[in-house]
Amino acid sequence: MIHVGECTSVSQRVSGASINKSPTSRCSQARVRVHYDGGQLLSDAQVLESARPAQLRWHKKLLFVVIGVVSLGFVLLCFGELGLRVLSLFPTSFRSSPFRQYDPVLGLSLIPNKHVIHARGCFQGEVSTNRWGMRDRNRSLEKGPHEFRIALVGDSVVEGVQVKSDEVMNIRMEKLLAEKGYPNTEVLNFSVEGIGTDQELVMYQERVRRFHPDVVVLVFVENDVMNNSSTLQPKAYGIHTWYAPYYDLGANGDLVFRPVEPRPLDRWMSFLESHFLLTYYLERIWFRVYIPLYTWHGVSLMWGAFGDPPEPEWQQAWLVTAKVMTLFKDTVLNDGAKFLVVVPANFYQIDPDWRQRFIQREGKIPLPFSVNKFAERLWQIAERNHIPMEFLAPYFVAYRDAHHLQWPYFSLSCDPHYSALGHEVAAEAMVQKLEDGHFLSPPAGQTR
Repeated sequence: MIHVGECTSVSQRVSGASINKSPTSRCSQARVRVHYDGGQLLSDAQVLESARPAQLRWHKKLLFVVIGVVSLGFVLLCFGELGLRVLSLFPTSFRSSPFRQYDPVLGLSLIPNKHVIHARGCFQGEVSTNRWGMRDRNRSLEKGPHEFRIALVGDSVVEGVQVKSDEVMNIRMEKLLAEKGYPNTEVLNFSVEGIGTDQELVMYQERVRRFHPDVVVLVFVENDVMNNSSTLQPKAYGIHTWYAPYYDLGANGDLVFRPVEPRPLDRWMSFLESHFLLTYYLERIWFRVYIPLYTWHGVSLMWGAFGDPPEPEWQQAWLVTAKVMTLFKDTVLNDGAKFLVVVPANFYQIDPDWRQRFIQREGKIPLPFSVNKFAERLWQIAERNHIPMEFLAPYFVAYRDAHHLQWPYFSLSCDPHYSALGHEVAAEAMVQKLEDGHFLSPPAGQTR
């Protein structure tokens, strides 16, 4: 190491390679320390720079960060899946697991051969599906020679995942019918949450008719009008995609069928949904992120079915509903079975304080909202198209008054769906309507 200032002799000695490696020279002026290394002169800054560890470039740093984050995420996902698997061993404390799936024909269907405890805040339901993907006990495809079959087709009201399997209305109907002298009568449940008349007709064509029912009961509720519209239904789910087949109106007013929209990455999504419980919970969390992009006069979109007068989009939804319901009836009759539409009691027919509860839930009652218009329009559809239709509200109101029921009456305190009592009363009401309308075969030991 030497000190270099304005010392020509030193420079010359260095350049001549005759320098002594150990001695140093002092100069009166500012000087720079220079190291000699293998015939090269290196300043202190260069030596320090060469002594520092090599720095990674930014893209390599980013790559390591990404690998670290992905690895950590993978470990957390594994622990999450393991935790859910352990919890599933304790059904009484496990809230739910998947029992519905994307269906390329129906949009949504039940997963066959599932048994799930489905619990929420105020209920602990039990969901059992058979090999046909029905919310029902085991059924055979073949019908016995003296067997009478009733098929219930509807949405979550009939699906009844909020109650135990033996409390669902179709099972209660079988019990009541057996007590009334109809021992060989089966009541099959083909209902799935969220489907409307469009999907229910497809359900009948693809699934129900294979069981050769003698009577098909279509349970129609207030959100079915919206469900039947290919423009209104997608709006109701905001940022989420709802998969369903639809019937639209063609240029000449005829129905035009539109199949289910293919789901992106369906093969991968189906694999994840069928093998990992965590996928179900992540999907449920995402589905709860509800951002309403459309409303009807400031309330939930479905209440547009009660609008008076209905807006053009709702007029078309009602027209599609009428045409699809008529096609449903004609299809069932052509198969040699009977057809009946049943309309459950609505909240405003049961609860005298419905206005207050509606405002608590929705914030207001829009001026065009007319509670009677829904039933009036349905009855007009039935009369014009000769569709047998029964309303269950009178039976429910009579039961409420006879038993001095209080809120939530036939529903759950945290959920508008039927409680076990609601399913029982609905079963009683439907059995009575079927008997009064002569939809059933004669009871055992009797002839008509």
